[in-house]
Amino acid sequence: PSISSSSSLHQKSVSTSTSLFSSDSSSFAENAITIASSISSLKGQTIVVKYGGNAMTTPELATLFCQDVATLQKLGLRIVVVHGGGPMINAMLEKVGVESRFEGGMRVSTEEVVDVAAMVLSGTVNKNISSGISQAGGRALGLSGRDDAL
Repeated sequence: PSISSSSSLHQKSVSTSTSLFSSDSSSFAENAITIASSISSLKGQTIVVKYGGNAMTTPELATLFCQDVATLQKLGLRIVVVHGGGPMINAMLEKVGVESRFEGGMRVSTEEVVDVAAMVLSGTVNKNISSGISQAGGRALGLSGRDDAL
């Protein structure tokens, strides 16, 4: 199983919570059993979550994402977050005056662009996600693909 973004995970939580607390007690029980069964079957499993795009656009969404990850950890799932950060890279490239271009929807990266991207992804985005998950009561360790030649 794979969860694609915090917004879809959070939306599932919200819609599930809404249906769980409906006035019909039989639907509450059925939904609670379904959710418990699903989570129970994933307990101990490693789930890879891709976090990027629209899910990263506001501090509120970032907080919700980190809370979702912490909650899944508390339920016994092992979560690995793989993140993007294109808008943050673009902002830093503009700030430091490094030009970047796209071809076919993909960034063409010069050595300067790669250096800025690594700085933003490893030094800012990664650490913000790790600390956000920790602040939400979860456990997190931020690694980069460059760490230990990963």
